[in-house]
Amino acid sequence: MEINFIGGAYQGRSSNLNAQVCQNLYPVIDNQGGKSVLALYPTPGLREWCNPAYVGEVRGLHVMGDYLYAVIGLRVYRFTSAGVALRMTGDIGTTTGRVRMANNGTQLLIVDGAAGYILSGTTVTQITDTDFPIPSSCCYQDGYFFVTEAGTYNFYMSDSLDGTSWDGTNYEAAFVDPDPLQVMLSTYRELWLFGKTSFEVWGYTGETFPYALIEGSFSKIGCIAEDSPDELQGTIAWLDDQRAVRATEGYQAVRISTTQVEYQLAQYDTVSDAIGYFYTQEGHVFYVLTFPTEGKTWAYDFMTKMWHTRARANDDYRSRANVCILFGDKHIVGDYENGKLYYYDLDKYTENGEMMRRIRAAQAVHQDRKLLFHTRFEIEFEAGTGLVSGTGSDPMATLQWSDDGGHVWGNEHSVSIGKIGEYSQRAVWRRLGRSRDRIYKVTVADPVKTVIIGAHLEAASGRS
Repeated sequence: MEINFIGGAYQGRSSNLNAQVCQNLYPVIDNQGGKSVLALYPTPGLREWCNPAYVGEVRGLHVMGDYLYAVIGLRVYRFTSAGVALRMTGDIGTTTGRVRMANNGTQLLIVDGAAGYILSGTTVTQITDTDFPIPSSCCYQDGYFFVTEAGTYNFYMSDSLDGTSWDGTNYEAAFVDPDPLQVMLSTYRELWLFGKTSFEVWGYTGETFPYALIEGSFSKIGCIAEDSPDELQGTIAWLDDQRAVRATEGYQAVRISTTQVEYQLAQYDTVSDAIGYFYTQEGHVFYVLTFPTEGKTWAYDFMTKMWHTRARANDDYRSRANVCILFGDKHIVGDYENGKLYYYDLDKYTENGEMMRRIRAAQAVHQDRKLLFHTRFEIEFEAGTGLVSGTGSDPMATLQWSDDGGHVWGNEHSVSIGKIGEYSQRAVWRRLGRSRDRIYKVTVADPVKTVIIGAHLEAASGRS
């Protein structure tokens, strides 16, 4: 019989109820007559795009005109579409932490939480206007740069098309709720202003200060991690002040995290440093949320409305991707520590050469608490995806199972999923003992295409 095997990452407060793991795999839906409606595809690897040979955190990416700009450590780089790097003249004053960037077509504004900088041509200079505040975030809208002032309710507007010139009286305060601003985003001629415990939206009016609060946009839902909000095509997603993940629908903040995901986030000691970004691939819209202190990466797929996790190396540590932006036809991502830029590639099965263990722990197999004798279990892979030589030339699937709700896992049992061209290879395990309640978990550590279409179990009922 075919059993439920495909799904997302949903291990909650009780693993006896739900112990699902979906690491470096994401569920896909095929409603066009495919063999199965649900399957698991491998998450993309990271293929190197450019190495500027400067070790540091890639803190921000921004596209202006025909170029991609990156802040790496304290340096600013410009990249062509071919991945050729040029270091800009002048540095910023800090070396770590997320930066925010915005442009007006000729000037690039960079804020790092301590100061603001303007890149014009190939030269970076600090903004010296005494009316410029200590900035926590920035954006551009309708000819003006906007910055939020750190630790206050205030946000300031530059002079028209000039990020070096600021008037200290040209500001407003978002104080529907006495909640200092965390971050600001611009979308569709609206300014979204997030505090720790609330948000509000301001729209264009054309007055002297051309924005005002939109009635009905205020919400008592805040943002606990100032680097978590990101926007794509009018939708903003972020980590709220209750450790739930939200996405906007109009001016409503819709909860997209499940109780199981929220349980996992509640176990983390530090979430205030979470970093979020959007990207799209083959019709899927992903919101990726990384927790640097905890070393964990989560991803939500707006197409399937399912969650999965991403990790690398033997210890399943966070993804190397720190920031992401679409540049040309590639989604460029920056490394959190080594200064390299990569791009997401669905035909790459490592992160900068590091292993990506693909793990699926499925739904429990049970039948009214009766004993089941498991005689044969098969996972249907896309077989024959082995590499020509080396690691992955004979890729293996390693099976474990738990008969106590995912608390203890048994020995590992490995079978081949097919050398290159062995398209008929089957991943089958036999004589698997008996259980009233069993969870199967499979791991593929080889750097090969790993597609799971389903699973089949032959079992006989015993006495209750």
